[in-house]
Amino acid sequence: MIELDLDCFEMFFRELHGTSPYPWQRRLAESAISGQWPAAIDLPTGAGKTACIDIAIFSLAAQARLQAADRTAGRRIFFCVNRRIIVNEAFDRAREIAKKLWAAERTGDRDSILCQVAESLREIAGTTAQSTVPPVDVLEVRGGIYRDNRWARSATQPTIVCTTLDQLGSRLLFRGYGVSNGAAPVQAALTAYDSLILLDEAHISEPFRQTLTQVRDFLDAERWAESSVGVKPFTFVPMTATPNKDMASRGVIRIDEQDRQVSQLKHRLTATKRSELREVKDLVKAICDSAKEITKGAPVAIGIIVNRVATARAIYDQLRQARAEPNANKRSITADTPIELVIGSMRPLDRDRQAERLRALIGPDRPKPESEVTSIVVATQCLEVGADFDFDVLITECASLDALRQRFGRLNRSGRDIYAFGVVLMQSKDVKPEEKLLEEKPADPIYGNALTRTWAWLNANAIQEKIDFGIDGLNELLIARTETGQIPKELLSPAGLLNAPILLPAYLDLWCQTSPQPALSPDVSLFIHGPKAGEPDIQVVWRADLLEDEVLTRADWADVVALLPPTSAECIRVPISRVRKWLQNESYDVSDDTGDTMAVLSADEEKVAKPKGNIKVGVSERLALAWRGSSDSTVLVNSPEQIFTGDTLVIPASDLSSLVLAHIPDCDQDSSCIPDLAEAAFCQSRDRASLRIHPSLLAGLPSEFGGLLASAFSNEPPRRSDWNATLRVAESAIRDKNPILSRIFLHLSESPFVIETYPDGRGVILTSQRPIGGDIDWYLPPIDDGDNDASRQQKVFLSDHTDHVIDAITNAIDCLPLGDYRIPLTDAAKFHDLGKADDRFQAMLLRSDRTDAAMFIAMAGQPLAKSVETPGTNAQIERARECNGLPRGFRHEMLSLQIVEHCEQLFAINADAKDRELILHLIAAHHGHGRPFAPVVEDNELPLIEFMFGDKAIAIAHEKRREWLPPHRLDSGVSERFWRYTKHFGWWGLAYLEAVLRLSDQQASAAEANCGFVPRRKNELMEAPN
Repeated sequence: MIELDLDCFEMFFRELHGTSPYPWQRRLAESAISGQWPAAIDLPTGAGKTACIDIAIFSLAAQARLQAADRTAGRRIFFCVNRRIIVNEAFDRAREIAKKLWAAERTGDRDSILCQVAESLREIAGTTAQSTVPPVDVLEVRGGIYRDNRWARSATQPTIVCTTLDQLGSRLLFRGYGVSNGAAPVQAALTAYDSLILLDEAHISEPFRQTLTQVRDFLDAERWAESSVGVKPFTFVPMTATPNKDMASRGVIRIDEQDRQVSQLKHRLTATKRSELREVKDLVKAICDSAKEITKGAPVAIGIIVNRVATARAIYDQLRQARAEPNANKRSITADTPIELVIGSMRPLDRDRQAERLRALIGPDRPKPESEVTSIVVATQCLEVGADFDFDVLITECASLDALRQRFGRLNRSGRDIYAFGVVLMQSKDVKPEEKLLEEKPADPIYGNALTRTWAWLNANAIQEKIDFGIDGLNELLIARTETGQIPKELLSPAGLLNAPILLPAYLDLWCQTSPQPALSPDVSLFIHGPKAGEPDIQVVWRADLLEDEVLTRADWADVVALLPPTSAECIRVPISRVRKWLQNESYDVSDDTGDTMAVLSADEEKVAKPKGNIKVGVSERLALAWRGSSDSTVLVNSPEQIFTGDTLVIPASDLSSLVLAHIPDCDQDSSCIPDLAEAAFCQSRDRASLRIHPSLLAGLPSEFGGLLASAFSNEPPRRSDWNATLRVAESAIRDKNPILSRIFLHLSESPFVIETYPDGRGVILTSQRPIGGDIDWYLPPIDDGDNDASRQQKVFLSDHTDHVIDAITNAIDCLPLGDYRIPLTDAAKFHDLGKADDRFQAMLLRSDRTDAAMFIAMAGQPLAKSVETPGTNAQIERARECNGLPRGFRHEMLSLQIVEHCEQLFAINADAKDRELILHLIAAHHGHGRPFAPVVEDNELPLIEFMFGDKAIAIAHEKRREWLPPHRLDSGVSERFWRYTKHFGWWGLAYLEAVLRLSDQQASAAEANCGFVPRRKNELMEAPN
């Protein structure tokens, strides 16, 4: 393996992007390669900050030649922003890097620096070029989808995660929004260790910056633990326009004279952006009038950015009405003018399609220097960061000065040789003298008093009512008119002035208890956004098969959704107050709108946090499903008190009133229903094909499916060949109309699939058992925290699965500095699933009765660990449980714990007494329970347990089991072990050791589902039925 040095970085950068890095990028790379990131990065917008991702990946690869314990570069790279962004330049860049590295590796060209970097990343991950996993994974985490934990799929895999403050902060503090209690410790551990956190716009995220600093102190094992797990805590690098003195003393990366000699960067820095200041009475009318006037001239790309979603919607609607004017002589905007609304609340699939349209108009490859067509983009704060868009004209509502600087970074971003200008508007009612401003009652819920003060400062420093918002122009003004040369604190977004609470050990004691969570624990949002907690999000999904008629009722909705659980590509992030108002059937007030920032100052607590009263039942009733997985916690919702931060709300697609929650392009109140994107989203998010065929969905499917569905429930249901033939005919019919659905039909026609029936008996869902693969090559397997999707793809025997988990955890230990814990981790892997030998559990896996399950096991010679027949919906699980007498809440890992604890003589355990206790905890916690208590399970039957362990026949009688204390008892030892090892390894340290075992288990399951492991014992019973 060659040594990757600074010269190699220059080659790496050129091979990726076809250009040389800027001098500041070389300086940062030199520092990072040596293992030292700066205390802060202070760069103007447009200076190429996202190249920090390139540098992080390269510096990680450069350390592949070092022993695992000597590496300082984080395997996980978090690029974190404080916005509900709609276009993520960082994610797009990371994805392109990942694709090019994998493509270079596949060529096998050892002269390519990309191939050499990929090889080094493989060494760090413990994978090979033959792996189905890429050299580096990339994922965007902007909203939590229950049990969609794909970014946390491996402790060893290099991964780039583009995310938000809320998502990263809540995960780090064991309370991940949208994350199940079981998955929370894994996500906390992988965030806390072996990671690099790049916090963009840290100057407006001061509370979170402080919290990260405090957490980093608590990860010091010498002060806060008895023993280190051996893995290094995260490195934190703020990107800030206002580095403090401490940062300056430890080193800050900035633009210098050498950078200014680079032509491309020089043009960006020196471009002028003279902007007029206008005070107006009616903001929406003034902006629309300005836009209409500007469109009368030569083709121009107009950007409009305002502070509230409702304002953006009003402007968008008025401009579209002007464009749709039937009388051509009165039409103020030509009929072919593209007009786009860009807000944070959009589905990723819709957003991606819109982003393609926008790139052609205002993207980095847009026509230069002048625009060829006139276009108008109306947006909120979601375009302030993350978007590499380039307008000719910018019309913006006044905001804090740092926000305005970010907005004007989208005006002539590339420094083209054009006359770029802007207009800054302020409503007269918001203009107030300084003496009328009250700190306890800020003038604006988003920008506080900074809005009014910024307007006053701009007017005081304007020349002929104009300000140059160019990078150099504004910097020169700040140097001339302020003491520090930086934006004065009173003109910054309020979040930059807040402080996080002091993080106390007692808070960590509460947060690390994840199963069950304590009834009371600190609100993590205070540590992310400060005392004026931000406006949290929930996820919203629309499904067309949620209906009520004489057969299917709302009571069945949870089981309907469980057939095809929501995935991130179909979900919209919506502020929780907006959803609560919709549930209450309240009109949406512009003054209450919090825009697309992640924090607000003065949200009405009664309306936003704890709304009072229920909705009126009747024709205006609004109903949805709060999806929290296939469990009793998934509930119907018709009142605002029933939804919580991080929830996923599934709404009937026929409820057009819910359009107020988000922007669905080409959908309005005249539409028949909101488009259901479940299949396309599942394909994109999970790399598997799924197809729902139900009377409520037939309108969107080729007609061939109607007849086949009618016969599906007859005495002679369709054979597999009938399904395949219909799928092929349907694929050819829609090939040119709907490429995604065509791809789904084709894959299902060529791949084994599972058929599940709708709860009303009128429909079916087909789900492929194999990945689709193909042109989308940066997928992450859908690994979650429990008996996941992978568990239902193949039959796998318990002994085979155990061997696979041991292989996976051995590989992980070899890649990580965990040699001291090799024995307890591998022994825990050896025994973790013994409890699955319970004959009632085997019957549930097979969805049969205990007699048939016993016959299967007798023929196979061993029990199963996974099965294609495993129940998936609540109703299926309940029927299987009742049929076989399996107690409600039964946990196989708790039975594994009891077997190992009380029958130790039956197994060859190599660990000493201390490590044996750790083994017991790891077994108990390997699905997230036992932190600190085991679930309460009343099991009076306690049947005989019989299975083969290696060449030993194990039999544990009912009488023996009756002598054991149930794990849920306070004196069982489960809770004591949790607290003992939390004290020993620290709050995140114990979670990290658990994560290594749990992820090895999940990776083995995923590989088995994808046929990545060959069963060690061939048996015709392994084949899934057709």
